[in-house]
Amino acid sequence: MIRLFVSDLDNTLFNDKKTVNPEDKEALMALVDAGVQVCLASGRMDKELVSVMNELQGEFHRISQNGAFIYDTNNQRLYSAHFDGDTARELFRIAEPYQLVGFISQEDGMFVPRKSELVQQIETQMRMPIEERSDVLDCLGTSIFASKLCYIGDMDEIKKLEATVKEHFADRVDSFISDRHCIDFMPPGVSKGVGLKRLIDHLGIKEEEVACIGDSYNDISMLRLTKHSFAMAVADAAVKQEATHTVASVAEAARWVLAYNNQISAK
Repeated sequence: MIRLFVSDLDNTLFNDKKTVNPEDKEALMALVDAGVQVCLASGRMDKELVSVMNELQGEFHRISQNGAFIYDTNNQRLYSAHFDGDTARELFRIAEPYQLVGFISQEDGMFVPRKSELVQQIETQMRMPIEERSDVLDCLGTSIFASKLCYIGDMDEIKKLEATVKEHFADRVDSFISDRHCIDFMPPGVSKGVGLKRLIDHLGIKEEEVACIGDSYNDISMLRLTKHSFAMAVADAAVKQEATHTVASVAEAARWVLAYNNQISAK
């Protein structure tokens, strides 16, 4: 029996307009009505996941910023992680020569030293609130605690930066391609898969009682965790091969889960 359904947001539950299709909303609520718990798992900030949850009018578990923060349906924080100030500052400065746009995230905010026109375009396109803080680097580790550094731009530049970071930081930083033209740098040991394992241990359920769906490389760690895994049809081939099923929508995956549970109940 599947007891928990986990969904990524961007390019999975979110459509191109960064909203949820009515069909997907209906399918998620059908899961809830059938007694299946739902979790949102995203690279986005927790308050963005709360906004989606409120839009769907449900009570969901939340794994935000690739597993840096975990909350259950009672809004109890189960886990949090962030870089130490020196590491975050060093990472940001090493990335400066690359032709990329960088963002510093903590649990409740995303910051840039200067809000350029390109940053404003990304903010509008991604519907992510971004705050200009000229003192952001000085505040790291004191009043701003970076849980994620995100860079957006040309994939060749992203790969060059990723190689530099891996060489310079060794085991102090993990990285994930989280979206097209986007890389996230995380504290070590933080991922959606590790976050999901923490959640299911808290809930007292088994890995085979979980289904999850995603589209990008930061979803692979959770796709590997359970045999009931779904990759979106738009995902790269490398992501699809990590999943048991390929589907066109969250609704299709949710309907599969309901049919599977009905089949198990009928035995």
